[in-house]
Amino acid sequence: MGEEKFIIYIKERLEAGRMPEAIEISEATGVPLSKEELKGYIHKYLENGWISRAVAGSKAAGIELPKEVLTGYVNKYLDEGQIYSAIEGSKITGTPLLKDKLIMIGRECLLQGKLYPGMEAYGLADETPPEEELITCGDKCFSDGQLYPGLEAYKKANRTPPEEGLITCGDKCFDEGFPSPGLEAYKIANKIPPKEILRECGETCLHQGRHDDARKAFVAAQRTEE
Repeated sequence: MGEEKFIIYIKERLEAGRMPEAIEISEATGVPLSKEELKGYIHKYLENGWISRAVAGSKAAGIELPKEVLTGYVNKYLDEGQIYSAIEGSKITGTPLLKDKLIMIGRECLLQGKLYPGMEAYGLADETPPEEELITCGDKCFSDGQLYPGLEAYKKANRTPPEEGLITCGDKCFDEGFPSPGLEAYKIANKIPPKEILRECGETCLHQGRHDDARKAFVAAQRTEE
């Protein structure tokens, strides 16, 4: 393997957050890696929410990563609703996640249609989200074409998903070329999707090279004519 290929291989490892491996290959092949370049990647990992990879990379590179920097990123992750990165950072730094902060982040996540991080935040705070927040989350999921999180949000709220929301979700799924959740949304709503929408969905799938989904959409369109 020539030096150029080694450089590409090392860069791929760095981009994937595998800095210790990249450094090991660099040392074995004689391909240099500057401290500034490694610092840049560590910063990138932190910005991406990869705090454990940043810590592992800094140790392998012999670059100091102060605890206050990591703690600052934990707070940043919380503010941005990156709850899983915040949890990971909390474990690494030993920084406790405040209950009021978790509830606030959980609420923001749910209102934005981010069911799973929202529920995770409420769970860490040992609280149950209000019914209205779950319903809002479910409606947002439906409007974004996220059928299954939407259904789960309504289930957690002990409410029946509204027909209008299900149809909106189904149409969004079809528009983006996803016939399976679209058909399921219409089925739950006890409605039949318009054949024109199904045909357009099939065309979208064909354009994207997803022939099985295209076939499913076209077959469903044909059945509406029977």
